[in-house]
Amino acid sequence: MKTALTLLSVALLVSVAGATTVDFDSYTPVNTCQGSISSGGLDFNTGGFCMAVWTGNPNGNGTPALIYTDFGGGRSVTMSLTGGGAFTLNSVDMAISWYDTNPTETILVNGNPLTLSQLQTTYNLNLSGTSITFSELPSGSGYWLMDNVVYSTTPEPGTIALLGSGMLAGIGFLRRKMMM
Repeated sequence: MKTALTLLSVALLVSVAGATTVDFDSYTPVNTCQGSISSGGLDFNTGGFCMAVWTGNPNGNGTPALIYTDFGGGRSVTMSLTGGGAFTLNSVDMAISWYDTNPTETILVNGNPLTLSQLQTTYNLNLSGTSITFSELPSGSGYWLMDNVVYSTTPEPGTIALLGSGMLAGIGFLRRKMMM
């Protein structure tokens, strides 16, 4: 019974805690201006303004990465789960462009300041919701780069309840069987 209970508990935890990394490495087309990009279960939308999965970024890690610039138009990039639903943005690698004259730039992520530099850095954000918004660079003097986006889906409350009730029913069945 303990083994069955342990297996059921592990199954419940795995279904709740899985994380996915979006690295843009297999995204196509690269180096092409687009208003929206879908990759790895996430949608990135600018409302029609240009962003791209670009290769050869001097401040990147040598792999394709999402880049965005608005040059002072006040737009932003909204990240959401493909098909909708809640998710948690665990972490993201970001940097500013190599030709930005400022050593750092502060963007807003869901209204919270995030200071980027020209060195690609991993930022642990742990933001949850149905969408996450990244603002443009305030100086309008270049682009920001995003790669290795790590997110986890948030199960619907009904799914958790169903898994939990199934686990309890299984425990009850095993206990009853052992008593016989």
